[in-house]
Amino acid sequence: MNIGIFTDTYVPQVNGVVTVIRNLEKGLKEKGHNVYIFTVEHPEAMPMDNVFRLPSIKFIWEPQHRLGVPVSPTITKKVKKLNLDIIHSHTEFSLLTYAKYISKKLKIPTVHTTHTFYEEYLHYVPLFEKVSKFYLKKEMKKICDRQRAVIAPSNKIKNVLLGYDVSKPIEVVPNGIDLSKFYNPEVENIDEKVKIFKKNFGIKDNEKVLVFVGRIAQEKSIDKLLENMKVLNEKRKDIKLLLIGDGPEKHALQKYASKLGIDDKVIFAGYLKWPIEISIAYRASNIFMSASHSEVHPMTFIEAIASGLPVVAYDDPSIDEMILNEVNGYKYKDKSQMWEGVIKILDDEEKRKEMSKKAVEISKNYSMEVFVERMIKVYEKYLR
Repeated sequence: MNIGIFTDTYVPQVNGVVTVIRNLEKGLKEKGHNVYIFTVEHPEAMPMDNVFRLPSIKFIWEPQHRLGVPVSPTITKKVKKLNLDIIHSHTEFSLLTYAKYISKKLKIPTVHTTHTFYEEYLHYVPLFEKVSKFYLKKEMKKICDRQRAVIAPSNKIKNVLLGYDVSKPIEVVPNGIDLSKFYNPEVENIDEKVKIFKKNFGIKDNEKVLVFVGRIAQEKSIDKLLENMKVLNEKRKDIKLLLIGDGPEKHALQKYASKLGIDDKVIFAGYLKWPIEISIAYRASNIFMSASHSEVHPMTFIEAIASGLPVVAYDDPSIDEMILNEVNGYKYKDKSQMWEGVIKILDDEEKRKEMSKKAVEISKNYSMEVFVERMIKVYEKYLR
């Protein structure tokens, strides 16, 4: 098949959607399919084969993101020569508009993946939150009903779309990753590099590390991680919280950590290179922790369990089959109680080892191979 992937986020950007797309692209090519990426220009982007970039401008509030201009006669001419069999969009923004235009002009069937639970981001427009929610539902229904099918990475987002009264078929295809990068990372002298990593971030050999990887933003509920860390610090002095990522709430959270009296126990590491530095960070950690309720199907959870980390998290439907209570972690409906799971794991080394083993086993359900096979079946089904 000749497959066109349309996305507003792609390398050199670093986020979960980019990871999904890169894995899908790699897996499809290995199966003998031709994959063409349509995305936005980026000042740090290097030329890449079969990647077509539309003009873009910087997004003021989020400098790492770009707003595309969904018009390019030059690229449209090139698309005609590619004989695309199917278009797969991974965005609700400018490249979706361009995908819609190409689909209509060249009569190419489209499928669409919804990666984001937008209702959890409406707090960024507090004055218009109710109005925004109303129009969001209408717009998402409109977008989805234009497709041959919609792809939901989890049952959580499928149920959300059904709640929007989407009429087109919704196929659940969980995200997958190249697991070998995490349970067998191709990093030379990894043990030595873990020691260097800990030294660089002021982590002592006897200290236990709780790690969170993701956007440092309100919808991730990192303030709840800090509050749990305060309780943990009162019970044990050998625990540190490692926050990997960046975002608009970083400075506010640094101040909050100081206010809670735990600023010396919390490490704001910023962005790390994926996958090498991230895999080293997981190896340097003991537990993955997240209080986020905005996830669709979180890639970082898959990375963490593939690295053998037990998980302590908010009990969100997006991780229903990924994190099993008392098997490879603990889930809590009350975010203020998450510290209890950390203590249970750290106080029982045999239990921690057993959870680590189970975590790796469960991660195999989210391999890149399984993910790509499921996606190919969806393409073939809706090409008919």
